[in-house]
Amino acid sequence: MKKKLGAKSVIYPIPTVLVGTEVAGKANYTLTGDCGIMGLQPALVYIALHESSYTSEGIRRNNSFSLNFPTSKMMQIADYCGIHSGREVDKSLLFDIFYGELGNVPLIEECPVNLECRVLQNIVIQQRHIYIAEVVQTYVKDDLVINRDGHFYLANMTRLDPLIYSLDNRYYQIAESIGIGYSEGKKFQTPTA
Repeated sequence: MKKKLGAKSVIYPIPTVLVGTEVAGKANYTLTGDCGIMGLQPALVYIALHESSYTSEGIRRNNSFSLNFPTSKMMQIADYCGIHSGREVDKSLLFDIFYGELGNVPLIEECPVNLECRVLQNIVIQQRHIYIAEVVQTYVKDDLVINRDGHFYLANMTRLDPLIYSLDNRYYQIAESIGIGYSEGKKFQTPTA
């Protein structure tokens, strides 16, 4: 038996990102889980923010934003950015900030992975702005990059230690790896009739 819960976006786990942009000449960040990958070649991502979001104002003005992936150790400060508006708190004081290739996109030094993004399209649905963006540059802390046969990869998820959110309103950490993508299915035996 299955229980009907109604129309709910029950997708889990939810990655958390600190979305960065400049607003009124200062770096500002908000925490969201409304983000995802839209493609790898080219590298496309999306985020969705409410139209009244202070960060959303900055994205519309600058046509760019950053995605900064907090670690589980950054849970309190990341959550703080989701609770408080940049209209009330100067969030540029919270982090060590650096700027990338676009020159106007604030990125967070403390986050192990940062994506610098240029907006390609802004779709508005029911007070939500969905920003589709191309990744202009990806920044990863040196000790979290693995060089394998001349190709660079991110370290495993336990080393990246991403802050994960779930619809039970709790944060989680990643546990150990249990398999390798596009390999484990080769061990599966197709049922016969």
